[in-house]
Amino acid sequence: MKKIILIALTLNTFSSSLFAEDFNLNPTVVVGSRQKQRLSDVMTSVSVITRQDIERLQPQDVGSILQGQPGIEIVRAGGLGMQTSIFMRGTNSSQVLVLVDGMKVTDEFSNATPLQNIPISQVDHIEILRGNASALYGPRAMGGVIQIFTKSGGNTSGPYGSVSYGSRNTKNITGGYSQKFNDTLFNISLNHQETDGFATKNSAQNDAGSIANPTKNAYNSNSVSMHLSKVIIPGQEIGIKILGSKFDIFSDAGFDYGASTAPTFTPDGVNGMNKLRSNNISSQLFMKNQINDFWNSTMTYGVSNMINRNDYNFNQKNIPIGNYQTYQKDFSWLNDFVINNNQTLLLGLQSNQIKTKDEDTFFGIAKFEGSRVINSLLAGYTGKFDAIGLQLNIRHDNTNKGEDATTGLSGLSYDINPQWKWAGNISNAFSAPTSAQLNNIGSGGNPNLKPEESNSMETSLQYMDSKKTLRVVLFDRETTNLIEATGPVINIFNTRRLENTAKSANNGVEISGQAILDSFIFKVSATFQDPINKATNSQLQRRAENFGSFEIGYAFDKYKIGSQAFFSSSTPDLPVTDLCPASTPLCRTNAGYAIANLYGSYTYDKNWSASLNIENLFDKTYQKNYGFNTPGFGAFLNVQYSPTIQ
Repeated sequence: MKKIILIALTLNTFSSSLFAEDFNLNPTVVVGSRQKQRLSDVMTSVSVITRQDIERLQPQDVGSILQGQPGIEIVRAGGLGMQTSIFMRGTNSSQVLVLVDGMKVTDEFSNATPLQNIPISQVDHIEILRGNASALYGPRAMGGVIQIFTKSGGNTSGPYGSVSYGSRNTKNITGGYSQKFNDTLFNISLNHQETDGFATKNSAQNDAGSIANPTKNAYNSNSVSMHLSKVIIPGQEIGIKILGSKFDIFSDAGFDYGASTAPTFTPDGVNGMNKLRSNNISSQLFMKNQINDFWNSTMTYGVSNMINRNDYNFNQKNIPIGNYQTYQKDFSWLNDFVINNNQTLLLGLQSNQIKTKDEDTFFGIAKFEGSRVINSLLAGYTGKFDAIGLQLNIRHDNTNKGEDATTGLSGLSYDINPQWKWAGNISNAFSAPTSAQLNNIGSGGNPNLKPEESNSMETSLQYMDSKKTLRVVLFDRETTNLIEATGPVINIFNTRRLENTAKSANNGVEISGQAILDSFIFKVSATFQDPINKATNSQLQRRAENFGSFEIGYAFDKYKIGSQAFFSSSTPDLPVTDLCPASTPLCRTNAGYAIANLYGSYTYDKNWSASLNIENLFDKTYQKNYGFNTPGFGAFLNVQYSPTIQ
């Protein structure tokens, strides 16, 4: 009965403006060449998630809005706040570069970007580049780039805010102020999110002899985002951006990830909670200068500090088993030279310094400190000659670990007619081992690791007009020196040493499109691929061969309703180990699935709106990560005040 009532509410309470007003199918992007381009002119595979998309779909976090994008699979170890992995065209999180306002914010220990540190309420839009991008962005961009842009101000006038409540006692409160004062832009946003969560660890799939966590994993986060910029004189702009967050994950059970040889942890309800705490802050200074009619310069300097601490209840004491810190400094100087109306030149230099530290020991795992410095030179060219387009990029990265690399990208396009376009590119890329992978010997690190390297090619056919887009992409990649945990076991948690042991390959096709037909919107995405480990001739772990999404929406008067569906074929999971023997095949496969969401909204006036989002409508039980549960049916109501500038 509860589900029926909630579904009925979906059909009667809804938000936002008409679809035709929400969508710009040909926006300006920068991720494809690091220069401003119309999406129709980009020669690489690029897609955009707008603020309108976020407000229409009302996702709970950044990972949820990325799910369903072409070529992207999102795997999370539980619910809100838990570690999220990004698989893009068969590559893993360590090979996908995530930038926030152009700055890399990465946890070197998990080898991924903690998306839970980036509140969805503070995101303006997201640009996604799929495929080898080292020639543009350097290490970690082998699989692609996700560029997240936070709110800068000017779209709203005065205070704004939203309140959301839903299943699992999930609360989300956002408040902020945005204003444009003559030549000054200002925005500040505060966010609080909390949830009781659900049982993250699947007890039935727990390794024999270890302690699973059958109870809920609560999540609590607070964050702030600020942007301040001013045009000093025409063509000269300076500014600062700050993003800070603090979150806690609580569990009133014992150890969440146990191994058969690990000591016994306290049972449920004894001696309080286990706790994962994270504190993160990043700041960036930037200066944009139009030197003359032909030369535009952008200079940025950023600092980020990420501290994660794990406290576990052990023998009636809270024991810190990890206190990990990732400190980064980023400098970038990019220069655009306009040769003529159809040709531009990009020249730039960058420097990235990363320091990592593990200050706690547990069960004999040693402390360590590590650092890595990457200095880079890059150049690019884009040109248009009647119907023919050309893109050339080259980059050289020099590191203090001797991991030097030169990467390149060559792209060509041809305008068949005003709507149809063919494009293709070839590229090479590399992904250097992180400082933690090289130095954290007690947790599997190996100082002899080599950078992963890959070669890639893709070709695409694209149709675009004012109301419809269609893109079909064929891609092929081969990677060598894969870094995998295939070495000997080095601690009681059955952690294996990292080694360069394998080759991988992936080829396939991506199909994506959207259409605005009167009051309807249709969006579709499908990826068909063959991600294999060439050393074992087996499918790569947690990569599906087929996956995609579909959305249909309808807008009328002040109402908007719609539905999203996601599908995925089965994925292999744990390899054959002592904890997953060949006699237990179930621990090596996550079954395929299909789930559906509903959304709806009602716009009261130009400032006020309400929305209802229903996730996993049919309460489907499925898994993306063996041993970890996924959220079931959930309903979330949101009320928003946003005085948008007309």
